[in-house]
Amino acid sequence: MDDEEKIARGVACGLARHEAARADANARQLLRGLLIFAIVTIGFIARRIRRDGR
Repeated sequence: MDDEEKIARGVACGLARHEAARADANARQLLRGLLIFAIVTIGFIARRIRRDGR
């Protein structure tokens, strides 16, 4: 294996690692957003229930 192949493999491996880390970060951000949405929704429903006296 010559130097160019080693460099190409190293670059490909680095890109794959970077993309995996980026996908993981995006998934975590999505889950945080969904959690915040769920908390706000539950709070809104609880407030309506208390206000309506049910």
